[in-house]
Amino acid sequence: MLAYYRLCGGKTRTKDKYRVVYTDQQRLELEKEFQFNRYIAMRRKTELSGALGLSERQVKIWFQNRRAKERKINRKKLQHSQQASTTTPNPPTLGGLHDGLHRYQPQQQHFV
Repeated sequence: MLAYYRLCGGKTRTKDKYRVVYTDQQRLELEKEFQFNRYIAMRRKTELSGALGLSERQVKIWFQNRRAKERKINRKKLQHSQQASTTTPNPPTLGGLHDGLHRYQPQQQHFV
């Protein structure tokens, strides 16, 4: 039964609210539009809702949720890159070669 609702873009019941399950085609078209414009104009929202069989409110909320998802992804990427840069030690300064192996040369500090 749930498969039927997903195929038809039906609604599933979650507690006291209904939640729209978008079809693959609806998601694809919404994603394509989002890649072109992160914010949807009123005229385009009307066109898209008519073409996809969704209400303008559903299209508007989908875009709001997609922008929130993008912010969350970007925050995680930034957090991950910051963690990687703080946990990765600086590469040591290489001195000359000794027996074919690299030796670490401690840097000298000069005090004036």
